[in-house]
Amino acid sequence: MIKNNKIVILFLLVITSLTIGKDYKGAEYRTHNSFLYGRFEVSMKPANRVGVISSFFTYHEITTLADWNEIDIENIGRYDDIMQFNTITSGQTSHERNEPLAFNQYEEFHTYAFEWTPDYIAWFIDDVEVYRQTGEHVQTVNKPQKIMMNIWNPEYSNWVGEWSDYSLPTFAYYDWVNYAAYTPGNGSIGSNNDFTPNWHDDFNFYDATRWGKATHTWQGNMSDFMPENVVFKDGKLILCLTDAANLGYQDAAKPILIWAKAFQNSNVELKFSEELDKTTAESISNYTLPGATVTNANLSDDLTKVMLTTESYDPTIAANIIVLNVTDIWGNEIAAAAKTIIPASYPEFPLKINIGGGVELNYLATQEWNENLYYGHLDGFDKVWSTSTEIFSTDEDIIYLTDREGAKKYLIKVPNQTYDVTLMFAEKFFSESNKRIFDINIEGNSVAEELDIFSLVGKNTAYNLENRVTVNDELLEIILSPQIDKITISGIKVTPVPNSVGENNSLEKYELLQNYPNPFNPSTKIGYRIKNKSSVKLKIYDVLGNKIATLVNKEEDAGNYSVMFDQNIIGRNLVSGVYYYQLQTEEFIKTKKMLLLK
Repeated sequence: MIKNNKIVILFLLVITSLTIGKDYKGAEYRTHNSFLYGRFEVSMKPANRVGVISSFFTYHEITTLADWNEIDIENIGRYDDIMQFNTITSGQTSHERNEPLAFNQYEEFHTYAFEWTPDYIAWFIDDVEVYRQTGEHVQTVNKPQKIMMNIWNPEYSNWVGEWSDYSLPTFAYYDWVNYAAYTPGNGSIGSNNDFTPNWHDDFNFYDATRWGKATHTWQGNMSDFMPENVVFKDGKLILCLTDAANLGYQDAAKPILIWAKAFQNSNVELKFSEELDKTTAESISNYTLPGATVTNANLSDDLTKVMLTTESYDPTIAANIIVLNVTDIWGNEIAAAAKTIIPASYPEFPLKINIGGGVELNYLATQEWNENLYYGHLDGFDKVWSTSTEIFSTDEDIIYLTDREGAKKYLIKVPNQTYDVTLMFAEKFFSESNKRIFDINIEGNSVAEELDIFSLVGKNTAYNLENRVTVNDELLEIILSPQIDKITISGIKVTPVPNSVGENNSLEKYELLQNYPNPFNPSTKIGYRIKNKSSVKLKIYDVLGNKIATLVNKEEDAGNYSVMFDQNIIGRNLVSGVYYYQLQTEEFIKTKKMLLLK
């Protein structure tokens, strides 16, 4: 895949000779045949590394930029809760979407798919449609395309994050691929049963009649594609990103401790360069914190982070943590490592950030996120408008005249508490509605869908979106997801709610949150908030009022909770349709509906 969705003009140099020899070696697996329309589906677990792309996509092999046709599902390794969808059309024009996920995509395999028709392109996660494009550009996606999967490390750090050699080797896993032809009115699967299954590949072996292994690269890709890095093992296709000396599915590299950070409760989280062996990672004797005691170690489900519970540790102190004897899943043992813990410290409030600009008024300057900072953005470009542009409905024009365009996520370190969060926008480019539309997700909850600033307030006019959110992991997360064109944001304000506290104390109110994803299949997460210690019941009902399941039936302290509902494990075969979930305590009862789509 020739791909850089951050630069419109790309030097189309495809290198077919491997004698040039880049330092890194990636992989690409592609069909010999091309396909026009259909449903394209994959079961995959992407590579969990910053600076790495692993993908499933279709691509029309081009001779000029005017011929560009491409449909993407891409994992950007710096995000565990965002999948990127994209349609790329003539002139390498991107129509990008950042889709929030209700799960960590590195923990297990999930099914991703897209339907490509003359009228729409729609993306699916675990059989649930999550995003659809129907704009005029869809009609231009009309050239036959090959099915491809690849793993590579782009040069563009603003897009994928800073590359580090300790990320090697890394692997993307593929369990199977399906292709179904577009047969409107005469199919058996997909939307409106408009698709007919054509073939399925379980990747039990290399099928050279259908697939080929790429041997090229391009400007902006730091790796060459090598046939040796396309591996079949245990019924999986494994695409490998390696150095030049260690091709294929193997790992001789020792794990590295990347960072350590403290939390208010004296827990310490450790981030490692690769997946760890659970036994050694959870052995408390392998961790030394001078002046304190490690009482428990818990390995994350993606196998790259360890949360230490400690006693007698002051989390405001930048102490050193020492790690010994921990091994990765290949048996490689870490070299003795000491890392200074990032203290549990936070910005002053109210916090005001000038997104895309410098220090102005009482706003802090924009900056890119890393674990040592209080706040920052991931991805995007700063955009500055003329100071002669007047912004209506505000006396802070200078803040609305700088934007961060194309950002995917904003992160802010905060104590566990409830906050009023204000997001600041002004449409300064488009002069009509339906030209810039986007969604916003804060702390896992959708707070704005199909937001069109121009349609709300017009051009060059300030618009503030205010939300009250509770943070329980000391990190306020804002995901920005474009539907049409790029999202732009001018500023963020964060103010603690007086007398509010974190998850272990009384909250301001009871609340039943909307399930996510919705529609869902087979599982969805239901969140709720408890004001006081209460007897809590959370139940699922069908449209006739029949009880389907009881998810919670116990006494719970005040706090924020979430529970998964999985229709596959309740002992009943549920049909597609509307279902209701109800939260009940001594002081509160609330019912909401959700949609199951099979």
